[in-house]
Amino acid sequence: MSNINLIQFLSVDTAEWYKPNGTPTGARQVPQSYRYQNFFVQEEKTLVVGGISEKYDFAPFRVEGTTSSLNGDNGVLQVLFPYSDYAIQLVERGNGNRLSQLTLYTLWLPTSNLQATSFSNPQQRDYFLGVGASFSETTIELRFRSSIDSVGSNFPARSISYELAGYLPNNADLVLQ
Repeated sequence: MSNINLIQFLSVDTAEWYKPNGTPTGARQVPQSYRYQNFFVQEEKTLVVGGISEKYDFAPFRVEGTTSSLNGDNGVLQVLFPYSDYAIQLVERGNGNRLSQLTLYTLWLPTSNLQATSFSNPQQRDYFLGVGASFSETTIELRFRSSIDSVGSNFPARSISYELAGYLPNNADLVLQ
């Protein structure tokens, strides 16, 4: 019998304010990327997506919540880290996790492929935007919401036109039912 292993790779992009010479003159946001995987302890692994390979360090994290929804409620996804310096850095660099963007890759890997150093073609890729963070004595929680709103299955896979929606108003208040 073959076991299937669930491996998650997360890439958190933050926007840190860079102030040359410590002054606000010329200040700009500089993106920083932090990449972690939660399966291979104390190992660095490579994930290839779209021909681009990126290295992911190990970090013990857990992802809780829904990654997609059909009814539009856009639920909260929580990423839990142990209280550590790198997790605090994620929160601080992302302005309390309000300027963070998360890309979560999920791979289902058979036991026969566990010796690989590079992985490609994740089975699932999800995008999220940071909405806040909280701290406890043992845990740091980063909260995210999906960056893509859900769409019902009966929504037409075509552009909006007169035939689909009737006369379109001059403002943006469209309701398709």
